[in-house]
Amino acid sequence: MNTHETTLEIETLGRFGISIDGKPVATEWPYEPVKVLFCSLLSPLDLYFSWDRICRSMLGVPVTRSSKHQLEETVIRPLAGFLTKEIGFNPLVTGPEGMRIDQQRIHVDATEFYNTVLEGLRQLSLSNRAAAYEKFTRANMLYAGSYLPGIPGKIIANTRIDLENLYQSAVMDGVRQTAIRSAHRISRRYPALTRRIV
Repeated sequence: MNTHETTLEIETLGRFGISIDGKPVATEWPYEPVKVLFCSLLSPLDLYFSWDRICRSMLGVPVTRSSKHQLEETVIRPLAGFLTKEIGFNPLVTGPEGMRIDQQRIHVDATEFYNTVLEGLRQLSLSNRAAAYEKFTRANMLYAGSYLPGIPGKIIANTRIDLENLYQSAVMDGVRQTAIRSAHRISRRYPALTRRIV
C-alpha cells in the first residue's frame, strides 16, 4: 500500500476507526494489548509516554529492564509489524526515555478537538468572544461521543475522563455563555423584538 503522500485518519470520539482515503484499515488486530497500546499512544493530552508509564499501564508493573523487554517483545514489535503491514508505515517513535506516535501523517479527531478547545479558551482569555464561540462550536461538532468507547486501558480511561470534563466544562459552558451574552446583547438592541418573541 502506497501511503507516502496520504494522511491516516483516526476516529476516536464516539467510535474507533482507521482509514486511508476513506477506506477502512487495521480492523483485525493481532490481539487486544497491541490495539490498547496503539490507542493509548493516540491520547492528545500526552505527546510522549515514558517507559515507566507504559509498563504500568500495559503490564501493571514499574519499568525494569525485564518489563521493558517483555513489553517490546510481546506488544511493541507486533504492533510495529502490524502497522507496517496494514497502513504501509510504522509511526511509532521509540527512544531511551519512552515512546510516541509520529503524528506528521496522522490526523486524530481527539487531537483536533483538544487543540480547538485550547484555542477557544485562548480566544476567550483575549476577550475575543466571537472567535471563542466559533472554536467552541467547532469543538462541539467534533465531539461525537466518548473517547475510544469500549477500549480498556488506564491511559485511555484517564484520557476519556479528561476529554469528557473538558467538553462539559469548556465547550458546553463556552457555547452556553456566549449564546446567553448574545441573547442579552440582542435584547438590549431590539427590546420590541424580544417582547414579541416572549
